[in-house]
Amino acid sequence: MTLHISSAFNEDLIHINGKIVEMGGLCEQVITNSNLSIKDNNVQMAENAILLDEKIDLLETEINESVIKAIALRQPVADDLRVLFSAIKISGAFERVGDLCKNIAKRSQLLTEEHHTDIRNQIFKLGEKVKKQLTKSINAYTNQDVKLARKVWKNDYKIDQMYTDLFENLLVYLRKKKRVASGSHLMIIAKNYERIGDHTTHIGEMTHFAITGENLVAVRPVSYTHLTLPTNREV
Repeated sequence: MTLHISSAFNEDLIHINGKIVEMGGLCEQVITNSNLSIKDNNVQMAENAILLDEKIDLLETEINESVIKAIALRQPVADDLRVLFSAIKISGAFERVGDLCKNIAKRSQLLTEEHHTDIRNQIFKLGEKVKKQLTKSINAYTNQDVKLARKVWKNDYKIDQMYTDLFENLLVYLRKKKRVASGSHLMIIAKNYERIGDHTTHIGEMTHFAITGENLVAVRPVSYTHLTLPTNREV
């Protein structure tokens, strides 16, 4: 972390940085639990994810309060203000990750049918891919690694591609099995993972901005631009 003219302000930044890193660690835990709740229909993991989300929410509030206090007392400008702005954005993204993982965990508790196994495994693989992306975004912030932050940003399309493939499989599954209620939960869970991927990308973007002052504005590579509905021969 860059040292600043004001030692008091530098202490503020160290405190805020530590809380964001702690928040990131909790997000890794919550997505691990939500993934296992899907893969193994593990009720305990689902309950753990729900409880962890509460801790993540509290940390976001603490970070926001610390940032507001630092702005009010230190009156930062330029680079210092940019870092604080990024801290609020990153903590907000982590909070959304926690919310989405909680939603996944809650919905997983409604899926008790063994015949969902194949689809659940596919969703689990998507969840693990998203978890790896989340870990990279946390490492980019923790180590102030611009190259890794940019890599996270660029690789978002890979998660989008996995989600698109999974979505098409879910459509086929719904039309074959005709289980609308459980299928709807599975589709929302898959979409939540895709949204978590978007938030990890945003963390990478804001980390890059905090370090360099530059926005990543170029268009990321896109593999899939639309969803293909299954044909009659597929159902």
